[in-house]
Amino acid sequence: MFKSVQAIFYFVNDVVASAQWYSQLLNLPVKYFYVENEVRGASIDINGVEIFFHLTDEKMRSGNAGQVAYWRVDKFEQAVDYAKQHGAKLYRGPLVIEEQQAICQMWDPFGNLFGMQGLITI
Repeated sequence: MFKSVQAIFYFVNDVVASAQWYSQLLNLPVKYFYVENEVRGASIDINGVEIFFHLTDEKMRSGNAGQVAYWRVDKFEQAVDYAKQHGAKLYRGPLVIEEQQAICQMWDPFGNLFGMQGLITI
């Protein structure tokens, strides 16, 4: 029945700016979707999971609404610093969990959260 996560949607006020920021952070290309010659959406594929950027509307606003997608990262501290250099801000954590792993949540510059989990150096 349920097989895997196919897409993670970010609801944003500026699709192009948001998609470009994540494209630079992840070093991956963006695919834009147009309606009547206007960008209405964008996506980035990362290992078969689509990150989709959708304009906010009356039903879905940007921000922290209870769901956070966590990225697996190789070197936790380095990934946090890298995200900060790109304009992300620490929101929650970091919290050390099991087996030399840490997690945190970061605000992107567009008001959405993303999480990271990875190995910490002791």
